[in-house]
Amino acid sequence: MKKIIEKLKNKKVLALYLVGVLLLSSGLSYAFFTATSSVSGSGSISSVDTATITSEGIAGDGNISFSESDIYPGHTAIASIKVTGTGENTPLLYNVIFEGTNTFTTPINYTIYKLDQNIEVSYSCTPTTKVVSGAMMYYEECSGNNITSLGSPIKSGTINNGKTTLLDNEVIITSSEGTITYYYVVIEYPNQNNEQNADIGSTLSGTIKVESNGEYPKPEVLFVGNTTQGSNGWYKNASITSNITSYTEDYEVEYCTTTSETCTPNTTPTLSDNSFTINLDNNSSEQKVCVRITDGYNQIGEGCSLGYKIDGENPSVTITNETVDKTSIKVTVNGSDSYSGITSYKFSKDNGSNYETINTSEDTYTYTFNNLESGTEYPIKVQVIDEAGNIGEISKEISTQADSAGAYILASENAPTGQTTDWTGQTTYYYTGANPNNWVYFAGFYWRIIRINGDGSIRMIYQGTSANTTGTGTRTGTSAFNSDPYNKTYVGLVYDGSTQHGSGSPSTIMTNLNNWYNSNLASYEEQYIDTGTGFCSDRNMASGYNFNSGGTIYYAPYDRQSSGSLQCHDDDVLSQDNGKIPNPIGLLTSDEYVLAGKADSYLDVGIDYWTMSPRRFYDGWASVFHVDSGGGLGSSIVDWAVPGVRPVINLKSAITITGEGNIDKPFKVQ
Repeated sequence: MKKIIEKLKNKKVLALYLVGVLLLSSGLSYAFFTATSSVSGSGSISSVDTATITSEGIAGDGNISFSESDIYPGHTAIASIKVTGTGENTPLLYNVIFEGTNTFTTPINYTIYKLDQNIEVSYSCTPTTKVVSGAMMYYEECSGNNITSLGSPIKSGTINNGKTTLLDNEVIITSSEGTITYYYVVIEYPNQNNEQNADIGSTLSGTIKVESNGEYPKPEVLFVGNTTQGSNGWYKNASITSNITSYTEDYEVEYCTTTSETCTPNTTPTLSDNSFTINLDNNSSEQKVCVRITDGYNQIGEGCSLGYKIDGENPSVTITNETVDKTSIKVTVNGSDSYSGITSYKFSKDNGSNYETINTSEDTYTYTFNNLESGTEYPIKVQVIDEAGNIGEISKEISTQADSAGAYILASENAPTGQTTDWTGQTTYYYTGANPNNWVYFAGFYWRIIRINGDGSIRMIYQGTSANTTGTGTRTGTSAFNSDPYNKTYVGLVYDGSTQHGSGSPSTIMTNLNNWYNSNLASYEEQYIDTGTGFCSDRNMASGYNFNSGGTIYYAPYDRQSSGSLQCHDDDVLSQDNGKIPNPIGLLTSDEYVLAGKADSYLDVGIDYWTMSPRRFYDGWASVFHVDSGGGLGSSIVDWAVPGVRPVINLKSAITITGEGNIDKPFKVQ
């Protein structure tokens, strides 16, 4: 027997021959195994044989054999294989296989245990008979010795005819001393029933051995990019999913992100189903994820994903300046982009229905919308596009300049007919005659246009809450012009009490005007009422008179009762903008009354009302011109409270006016 074993080891083959013959005779049933003369060892006792695995292959394989001469159904045997791995700490893959012949109909079962030490175990079987259905049945009853010390089996199955892989993808970590693993294989011919008669003439023979199963697969990572494509090689967003493949269930993963070729992984991710996802940040350089996996056998797999340039941020855009006239809107825009950079601007005047594209990378660009309608509001929209295709936009409603209110009126068929030069040196146009079509409806009141000022603004006088042509309804009330008739400075709409052209103190009528303005017009001021054109409370002296001389003095408006003039001393121009009056409101001048035609004009409404033009200081009495009820220019002492108050204001030139100017279809402020 020893010679046979040595012969088999020299061939590096340890063979198991199991030959079973089932013999039947009339009325009796019995079965047994007869071992051939070539087998060796004790099949009921584990015998350690060695298979050595190196990086070059298999150095030897093990043997399990049975030598009992009579083996009945129910017989169980056990033997072991010691697998030794030698090498430099390298994991190797191998299979434990059975290769031979199995012609039994009854399944031949196997069970495998795996340990890291050798244990003495064995099976003891006793032939037994019993009568089944009147026939004698031969079988074996077996018991194990120290079998429980093997623990739980790692696999069980049945042996096929030919080649059966008992264990696959086994791993051994080689070492220079040799890493040892023990496999204990139990083979059982189960005792079933008389159907085993079909086993007559069957044989089981073969070899249990170890074979190489290729190289050990290192852990791997597969990168999947989840992206939103931008343009020009940019992405609007990107996330990298790392899918881990590892031969062992226990492994460690670390990662890093970089804009370089590679990086050293140093962050542990949270895994879900052997994968994790990293969202990449905006960056003008390509970013990638690098991963390193260390499996349970200390093998390392690593790699880096593709790189992505990310710009998921819309560029910003602001309108920094806008310039408008009768037919264009010019906008200056500033664009800013932190990552990919600006590639173009788009401009629309119809809220994005149509665009003109300007290809430029400049941060600032000025664009002009031409051929527009005057006085029209346009929904301007500007977009800025970056290299990645992100869009930032801004919308703003911008109106072209309307034809100035004055220009509209001057172009109408009811334009004023008179013209002269005002104190600014510009041409002013004024209405004359008894009933010109110079009606205006504004702020809930009716007004009559006095003149179109040189700057295009509209000067107009209060006419009432209804379209009155005469009567007390054309005034807001009555008032004294001022409180002290004995001081010649009190003839000013504003005065200082001592100098010819002084200001600082409001007259009584100025206070009256301010109160009415605050109650009725203040809310319209910002959008509609001109605050800079001002009013003329002219306190120049008449020819031959001196303000500082004693006795009677006459003011310049006295000399102009027949001609009229719109000139004014600079210090007597009163406006809210120059701070001399608190509100942009005043009174008619005697010159404007003269130019309109006096008693033959629309300004004669059949009642007394104040102008703001001083007449004289006579015998210690200060007086101011007023329009009297008969249509003449009267002179009244300033503390006389009978004349009425008819406010005068100036409308802005840039406002829009519609209508025809007649009493039925007055000009209206839009």
